[in-house]
Amino acid sequence: MNRTHAIFIALVAGLLLGLALRSDGFHTLRMALEAVLPLGQLWVRALQMTLVPLIFAMVSHGVAQAVAGGRGGRLIGTAGAVFALMLVQTAIIATIITETALHIWPLAPDTLSGLAPVSAASTTAPAFADQVMALVPDNPVAAAAQGQIFPMVVFAILLGLAISRLPTCEGEKPRLLDMLAELARAMMIMVDWVLLAAPLGIFLLVAGMALHAGLAVAHMLILFVGLCVVNSLAMLAICYGLVMAVRAHPVGRFAAAIAPAQAMAAGTSSSMATTPVMLEVALRRLRLPEDVAQMVIPVAVSIFRVGTVANAVPAVLVAAHAAGIEPSLAQLVLAGAAVVLASVSAAGLPGAAVIYAFYAPGLQLLGAPMAVMPLYIAVIALPDPIITLTTVSADMTAVTLVARWLERRKGG
Repeated sequence: MNRTHAIFIALVAGLLLGLALRSDGFHTLRMALEAVLPLGQLWVRALQMTLVPLIFAMVSHGVAQAVAGGRGGRLIGTAGAVFALMLVQTAIIATIITETALHIWPLAPDTLSGLAPVSAASTTAPAFADQVMALVPDNPVAAAAQGQIFPMVVFAILLGLAISRLPTCEGEKPRLLDMLAELARAMMIMVDWVLLAAPLGIFLLVAGMALHAGLAVAHMLILFVGLCVVNSLAMLAICYGLVMAVRAHPVGRFAAAIAPAQAMAAGTSSSMATTPVMLEVALRRLRLPEDVAQMVIPVAVSIFRVGTVANAVPAVLVAAHAAGIEPSLAQLVLAGAAVVLASVSAAGLPGAAVIYAFYAPGLQLLGAPMAVMPLYIAVIALPDPIITLTTVSADMTAVTLVARWLERRKGG
């Protein structure tokens, strides 16, 4: 049995066990499961331990190598264009699906009238200036220590550009390039060690989620969760469609190749934790160019959040309809733009501030009550596996498209 099959089996087994132990007749078994659940979190922390040095080394090395190879500008520009087009596409499709659902199954306009007020501090979104400032670290070491991946990626990109400008003898590479490559290889070895425990770690994570996630939510929250799932599945289908439409890769082989990354994403609900698997899939299963994979995937994990846009759009529109607000076409366009920009600009913010930063700009633009935010945070764990799976699938789609288009430009 290979790792992918073991992860899928662990995923299903953990889900079934967690749901079964929610019954009152399994109190002893439930307590036993509760006692070992921290081991799942320990496994995730061990995996995350390797990510900061791995991503730093790969991004710096990938940028420097791309620039030295004469296609750094094309690589960065192509990746940026792919990210922007897919994010805008996601916002448009999610808006159409959400508005259609809200007109078929309308919410009462006074749904939020009895919502208990919450403290102002808990509903205050980070200021846009703070979001922009978070993109550039004043201390890259502190950013890395706090797990703020995007500011660290910004620093790594700049370092890679600087390394590519170091003076060397003709035909030689900067020595730092070899050091970064060796560091990345060493970290991948550590990742392989941690991934040996992936089935057990994912089994415990999913069992805990199934055990604790409550399903008794109100009409509004059920609709929100359902739309998160539907939007995510729609974008997943479009990812396969894009690969097929541009003939970037045989779609059947592409789907089979990215399955390990999808399994890891669904099991961990973390794009960061899935990064090593995505890199392995891109290099060994899809056989994409090393500089493309090493640069595009870490940057995509930081700022290219298709799943986040797919769930932030319904979060904003459901709250607006529940408050009796019928957005106009212009408001829908502006709300979608706010969600896309927030998904990128909030990437450098740590902790719970990220959730507020994703949803708050659209909510404020439409005049929906910010007091709905704690309700969303309470249920977002339910669709989170499929949201993360979609985000990871979009990351793999984007890097495949970038590699294909660069190959065509080179051939042309």
